[in-house]
Amino acid sequence: MKKLVIFFIICFHPIILIAQQTNNNSPVADHQNPLQITIFSEYTTQHYWRGLGRGNLFGKGPAFESRIIFKQNKWTYGLFAAASFDNIYKTAMPFVIYNVNNQFSVALQDIYSPGKTFWQSDPLNFNINESKHFVDFYTTYKFKKIPLNLKWASVVLGYDPEEDGGRNFSSYAEVSTVHKFGRWQASGAIGVTPWKGLYAKEAGICNLETRLQYNFTTSETVPSCIYVKATYNTITNFSHFIAGATFTLKLK
Repeated sequence: MKKLVIFFIICFHPIILIAQQTNNNSPVADHQNPLQITIFSEYTTQHYWRGLGRGNLFGKGPAFESRIIFKQNKWTYGLFAAASFDNIYKTAMPFVIYNVNNQFSVALQDIYSPGKTFWQSDPLNFNINESKHFVDFYTTYKFKKIPLNLKWASVVLGYDPEEDGGRNFSSYAEVSTVHKFGRWQASGAIGVTPWKGLYAKEAGICNLETRLQYNFTTSETVPSCIYVKATYNTITNFSHFIAGATFTLKLK
């Protein structure tokens, strides 16, 4: 069943891409758009991702996270790097995103996360049973008239073994919404994993998340924010209360 779902998603994407390209009537040529370079630096009291937080993978303390993003025309690519202060969580993640339009995008990211053995692990090992890579394919869709976003993500390469020896294709689906009130921003998300895998030991709602954010600027080129976030995983019965701050530097 899971392989049928993944197969359908992969086959369905070219149809969407062709349809969106056909409807794209922008008079501005792609080559006229300049390259944009942005650096994000973030401090968070706990790294949290798709229902996974405090523990042996992401540590049990604050983390520093950074991203450098290059964006031109419909392509966005860059590198995410992060580490927790307790020396448990360490990761480097190159990524590439193709923005079909303002609503629809597809992406591939290679989450290399060996943790404490970051400098001793083999970065070229993509073995399904041994690798420290989690190569994640995901797609997002934003509705035009309502503040609703959809996401589907599946691990397609690297560590993700199934009990019978094949690939599990651990997956995550999310519905989220964002509302802005001046400098304030409120958001919420519901995330589910459709089958047993890396996200949980069983299918179910693995991420209930709400976030309140205040946006401010220290200068024209450094927009920033502070935030608080509450999360709950209904499968593990585990909750988090997280706070953090993000600083953005627009280089170009």
